Amino acid sequence: MRVNKNRVKTSFSKSIHSYEKEILVQKKAALKLCEFSRDFEGFGLDLGCGTGILSSLLNKNIVGLDISFNMAKIYKTKNEKVVVGDIENIPFKSKTFDFAVSNFALHWVDVEKGFKEISRVLKEEGKFAFSMPVEGSFKIVQDILGEKNFDFLDKDYILDILSKNFTIKKHETVSYNLEFQNGLELLKHLHSTGSSVGKTGSTIGEKIKIFQKFKNYNKPAVLNFEVMFVYAINHRF
Repeated sequence: MRVNKNRVKTSFSKSIHSYEKEILVQKKAALKLCEFSRDFEGFGLDLGCGTGILSSLLNKNIVGLDISFNMAKIYKTKNEKVVVGDIENIPFKSKTFDFAVSNFALHWVDVEKGFKEISRVLKEEGKFAFSMPVEGSFKIVQDILGEKNFDFLDKDYILDILSKNFTIKKHETVSYNLEFQNGLELLKHLHSTGSSVGKTGSTIGEKIKIFQKFKNYNKPAVLNFEVMFVYAINHRF
């Protein structure tokens, strides 16, 4: 999904006080991702680490990387090793890490650039596990707005791009749902998790129109997530 990086940084920075309370699906995904990366050993990198949910669960020798300074600041209260940076331009030398993980961050990234960078900083045969929402997610948002506002990527496209630098060992897709009383409660949730950044909503006028459409949706709203989990081995070298 192509989005403005400055908007992503701003949106997640604003959500730091509500983020951990609201990220119910992200927490479930982190638990499952721990199963995928149970055998990971050595020095690792948590890409789009957020406030440190995944790193804390993994309890491994790991450094966090996040584009939001405020997110990294909270992460640092749990793990001193954290760097502010972009997954598309990872600020580490080549072949630095034995493994990399990422939970609910890669849909904000140009995956072709991101996967190539992740491959670069991993050692040969380095392990990589990630989760990310894919095409088919957030159907209710499209219904409310009357247009597609989130361009989640197709699973096959992601795997095809990934296979240029990695050998895919395992992958699966899991469906999750969150229920809200109405559209306004759903919109509040999106804002509180930093997930309100779509193709529109960058101007005051667009924000007002979006707010009114969600406010006018006066019936139960189910937010669906189609989440892909992948375990791969670096084969670039």
